Amino acid sequence: MGTLFGWLDRRLDLRSARRALLDREVPDRLTWWHTMGSATLTVFAVQAATGIVLATFYSPSPDHAYDSIQFIQHQVTSGGLLRGIHHWSASAMVVLVVAHMIRVFSMGAYKYPREANWLLGAGLFVIVLGFSFTGYLLPWDQKAYWATAVGTSIAGTTPIIGSFLLSTLRGGGELGAATLSRFYALHVLLFPALLGGIVLLHLVMVIRQGIAPRSSALEADAPKRTSDASYPDYYDAAYAQTKRGGVRFYPDIIGKDVMASAAVVIVVVLLALTFGAPLELPADPTDMAYQPTPEWYFLPLFQLLKMVPGSMESLVAFGVPSALLLAIFALPFYDRTSTRTLRHRPVAMASLCVILGGSALLLGASVREAGPSVAPEAGRPLTSTERAGRALFAAQKCGDCHTIQGKGGDKGPDLSDVGLHHSSGWLHSYIELPSRFRGDTTQMPSFGPPTLSHIEIEELAQYLTTLRGGAGPGVAPELHDTFPEPPIPPEPKE
Repeated sequence: MGTLFGWLDRRLDLRSARRALLDREVPDRLTWWHTMGSATLTVFAVQAATGIVLATFYSPSPDHAYDSIQFIQHQVTSGGLLRGIHHWSASAMVVLVVAHMIRVFSMGAYKYPREANWLLGAGLFVIVLGFSFTGYLLPWDQKAYWATAVGTSIAGTTPIIGSFLLSTLRGGGELGAATLSRFYALHVLLFPALLGGIVLLHLVMVIRQGIAPRSSALEADAPKRTSDASYPDYYDAAYAQTKRGGVRFYPDIIGKDVMASAAVVIVVVLLALTFGAPLELPADPTDMAYQPTPEWYFLPLFQLLKMVPGSMESLVAFGVPSALLLAIFALPFYDRTSTRTLRHRPVAMASLCVILGGSALLLGASVREAGPSVAPEAGRPLTSTERAGRALFAAQKCGDCHTIQGKGGDKGPDLSDVGLHHSSGWLHSYIELPSRFRGDTTQMPSFGPPTLSHIEIEELAQYLTTLRGGAGPGVAPELHDTFPEPPIPPEPKE
């Protein structure tokens, strides 16, 4: 090994690289918050490794995508665990990137000389969100299809380029094979290349500029603004002072980074073992009644859109994310004060509290409004007859009077678990002529011919038998069918 190292050192100057990367001194009193960057890089490596394995079994076509996910889940050795690790590490990456940006913002580390590095970090944040958005279409289940339909529709509200952006993302007017192919290419080709390149530049700049020290070390006797001509000289002197009592990057800082990264990986694996990765029923483009819910990190915006009037949805859907991203990218250029400690920056502290607090409240409200985790339908792919009945349920506006899974009107009974209590024959008869069962007390109109044909009524009845609340497919129904007594014919007159 010594001979090999010497041979490489004479050609690549490895000792100089070691001194530059590992033997450099860093500022003193660094905290565990400084390990967020290394933990994020570790999670990205986990994402890349598991993603490569999953891609070898995945088929990016609507006809085979769901089946390939099922194959990975049930046939590939440890495939379910790999899917779980990939799923939960995606959430961990979002959390860590946001935590890393909050740490940099709180310490004022986006100011001179790290403005360019902040821009790279903001770019990483956008790419991570792009990873998440393109990734959850790939299973091609109900959530993937309908959440992507909503997400691309929101992108279509962009002024001027909205229609172009919508057709580019979808590859046409509707979600289909072109959409899945484009999202797959973005997820496994473009975004990894962009993220890898930006991460490399980010690391080079961190090594070149050094790790940001504690905020208070750069405030004593500092010029008022970082744009002052004297500030660079002040910064160089103050930063050099922080390294006098500092430590070496190796092994002190790397030791912390390794422990934090290992802890994150352990948590991700435990979540994967405990909860796995979700997979709903196959995508059904005819299911207009499905209520899509995006991943948790998009829920604050999703909830905000539900709270604004319909006429303002487009403005909020485009305006709020755009304003937030613009403020993030422009931050180093409009905040040039030399004050870095967060408690000395009241506007910055208030802004951070409003954004985090508001996001937490919106997230909590969205979680409270969420329905049961088990779909109200049979827990299996619906037949063509049942799908036709579901479409009729929507077309006849049955939801205006009846509730399913907390959605709908309250004039009629809740139908969330009607399939556990009545057979399709009873439902067919009731839909055809409700007064036969309730007399003049019912407010439900008759849907018998000519309103609906007998075939359409049967389709609707078959769909209603799939509504099982949170019971799932394994629970046997307890039918309470009570048919009215046939009328007694009058006795013949003598």
